Amino acid sequence: MSNSDWLVIMTKPRMENEAKEHLARQGIDVYLPLWTELKCRSNVWEKIRSPMFSRYLFARPTYAEQSLSPIRSTRGVSRLVHFGSKPAWASEKLVNEIRKFEALQQDQENQLKPFKKGDQVIILDGPFKGISAEVFSSSQQRVILLLQIMGNSQQLQFKSEVCQSL
Repeated sequence: MSNSDWLVIMTKPRMENEAKEHLARQGIDVYLPLWTELKCRSNVWEKIRSPMFSRYLFARPTYAEQSLSPIRSTRGVSRLVHFGSKPAWASEKLVNEIRKFEALQQDQENQLKPFKKGDQVIILDGPFKGISAEVFSSSQQRVILLLQIMGNSQQLQFKSEVCQSL
């Protein structure tokens, strides 16, 4: 372990942000990698930022002699991850690689699409309700589907929220 390494901390379920805030208030350097994904809520696709590693975050004491005991009892923290009797440490290099990946994913979040070309979907509403089709292309709001109509393949455009992956 070096002074630049990070402790691996397991949080209580869905309490990553709370643990991060309480650790930061104690003067501990905290890193919670986040991930952007599309989720359909109430028939609307939304970008949701959530932890990249569910229930895990990284923390680094601000000085070498800082006690780890307060971390264990911090609100939202379940426990320190251990290998045997020693706390698990993530190297600065590993954390920097995760940061780079997070930044790359954030740069590409405008390109997030609910479906990929070739996905099989079912139409949930409208005159084509219940029909399955293949995705030709999609954006966050619209999807173009290939439907077999009267023996011919037709491209029809739908709102993304009226389609669901099979």
